[in-house]
Amino acid sequence: MEKILLNLPKDFFKKLRQFWEPIIKAYSGIFFLPNLRVGTIVLLLTFLDFNIGLSGLLAILSAYLFARFLGVSKDFIKLDYYIYNPLLVGLGIGFLFKLSLISLVLIVILSSLTFLLTFALSNIFWYYLRLPILSIPFVIVGIVTYLASYKYSKLFVYYLYPHYELSSILQNLPLIVKGFLSSLGAIVFYPYPIVGLLIFLFLLRFSPILSFLSVVGYLVGTTFLYLLGLTPTQVYSDISAFNYILVATTVGGVFLVPHPRSYLIASLGVLISVPVVEAAKVFFQYYGIPIFALPFNAVALLILYTLFLLGYKYLSHLYLGTPERTLENYLRSTKRFPYFGREIGLPFSGRWTVWQSFDGEWTHRGPWKYALDFVITDEEGKTYRDSGYYLTDYYAYRKPVLSPVSGIVVEVVDGYPDNPPGSADKENNWGNYVLIYDWRGFYVLLCHFAQNSIKVKKGDKVERGTILGLCGNSGYSPQPHIHMHVQLLPKVGAATVPFVIENYITDQGEFKDYSVPQKGEVIEAFYPDKVLKEKFNLLIEDRFKFLLEGNGETREQELVVKMAEDGTFYLTDGKGKLYFGQRFGVFYTYRVEGNSKVLKLLSMALSKLPLNLNRKLLWKDYLPIGGSKNEFIENLYRFIASFYHKLLAVEGIFRNEDGFSYRLKAKLFNRSIESYVKISNKRKFVEEVNLKIDKERYTLKRID
Repeated sequence: MEKILLNLPKDFFKKLRQFWEPIIKAYSGIFFLPNLRVGTIVLLLTFLDFNIGLSGLLAILSAYLFARFLGVSKDFIKLDYYIYNPLLVGLGIGFLFKLSLISLVLIVILSSLTFLLTFALSNIFWYYLRLPILSIPFVIVGIVTYLASYKYSKLFVYYLYPHYELSSILQNLPLIVKGFLSSLGAIVFYPYPIVGLLIFLFLLRFSPILSFLSVVGYLVGTTFLYLLGLTPTQVYSDISAFNYILVATTVGGVFLVPHPRSYLIASLGVLISVPVVEAAKVFFQYYGIPIFALPFNAVALLILYTLFLLGYKYLSHLYLGTPERTLENYLRSTKRFPYFGREIGLPFSGRWTVWQSFDGEWTHRGPWKYALDFVITDEEGKTYRDSGYYLTDYYAYRKPVLSPVSGIVVEVVDGYPDNPPGSADKENNWGNYVLIYDWRGFYVLLCHFAQNSIKVKKGDKVERGTILGLCGNSGYSPQPHIHMHVQLLPKVGAATVPFVIENYITDQGEFKDYSVPQKGEVIEAFYPDKVLKEKFNLLIEDRFKFLLEGNGETREQELVVKMAEDGTFYLTDGKGKLYFGQRFGVFYTYRVEGNSKVLKLLSMALSKLPLNLNRKLLWKDYLPIGGSKNEFIENLYRFIASFYHKLLAVEGIFRNEDGFSYRLKAKLFNRSIESYVKISNKRKFVEEVNLKIDKERYTLKRID
């Protein structure tokens, strides 16, 4: 055996994993948990009946090989829905027919047909509707199979013969419990309580939210049927209730971010699906075929498309394998990057004071409440020297005004005179102004320039930091200041919209990003250090080797920089991915996918790093909660937080010690977190990371 293993090609196991991984994940994809452990469990479950299990596996292999034969890339096939639809068809054939040479040929043909339908429909649905196809291909091919099988006299009908070894287990359960578990098992063509129990247990283990929604969906649907006049026996003996489970879990936990409102929408979706299920049963039973998951697909897709058109706040744009992780990533992203895409710079250099912020007490009201006014103050908080009688007494007067964005100048007014201090031009509110169209799709208005001081003209292209003109006191302005706001229309004076300042430093030395400065704050622009920017400019195939020590283990770990299909970058150790990026002179780690201890530690310690530590800075960031030993406990916490999102706000406080090191302190699950990061002096990236989570200590040291 050892000789055989030694003679295998070096990349044999890697290629074997690449072959089996999408197949295993197809099994877990049935329950929207693309996880190798879940997939392995579901695979084993399908083999409780060898006929069903083998039929499903043969269908997957047939679809996979057919796709590769057609030239479909491996990256496409990794998307579980390309394979789990053929898997469902295979399980259905195994449930219906006894395996034989003829049924084997049928499995190969129908699984290939299912793949073609999946490939075509998924592209059509996404291109025209921005919708997933769910299990529509399986439903179509399932109906075709049942209708066509009436004339296949050489096929041995398997499902007519009871499977006593499974159906007799757990028969003494209460009717409602037995009905729920049987419906859950029916999702994989095992309408037996024991299979449903096993499915519920692994759902509970890997996603408490999905297990909760499966119960909610079943109870809402069956209770409504009972209220409509059906007897308990009629209600709880009907396994087509699996449609209610699928509607609840898919809508409430997968395609919507878990939230009480999302749970309510999922419950309403279940109620809507009840008459659809009953109507479908009447129609399909006429032809002697089951309804499959047709009601689930119809109702779920209608709800999702409607919410997409309405711009529903809690639509899940990035599903991360479990509702729990999706929830955490959504909340962390919205807290870290509010109004993403409408972040702009400061329109000045040096230290200025916020005179009015959003919803200000004077002029920032109503449609124009999202605006900022800036002045310059002295140590006493005054905006002028001497008596303030002359405009030249004001510190802000004729100071340079800089472009906060890159774009094109679409409107310039430069001829209005400056008002004497204490008076204002009520007829020409905006005074002298520059309106800039940002390439990202919005307009930035800067107002109250000094007369004849504007240095750009309509049609000019400007970059961040371009001098636009000089601060003045034109328009409705009692003292020299800079007014800045964002609007979506090119007409001057259009309604304002929320935005954030990309980053700045307060006079207390706190670095802030994606924030709105408040009235009275003294702030200055943040400028990154070129040396640090280069150290964290990680390029594809950059490699970093670390020695991990802590919690009873010592091992070497190499990290490699890769690029995802969407152009984002990530570090990988083969077990997971840590996505990162630089924006506006700040290095961020975004999220971790997979199960990698090293990457989870780096995700916390390198959560946010302003790339200039040459002065004392303090900054805050929201941390991922992954870090405890028990993933199940973390998921329970996320489940509880789905009812009250503020529970997932884990805020860490960072302080730098010098230009190449900083520390973090935070609280997580009443556990203290501390870290120390030392940046390399001579090479890219970090030199050392020390992380302490309560009594657990971990050290990452560079050894390359």
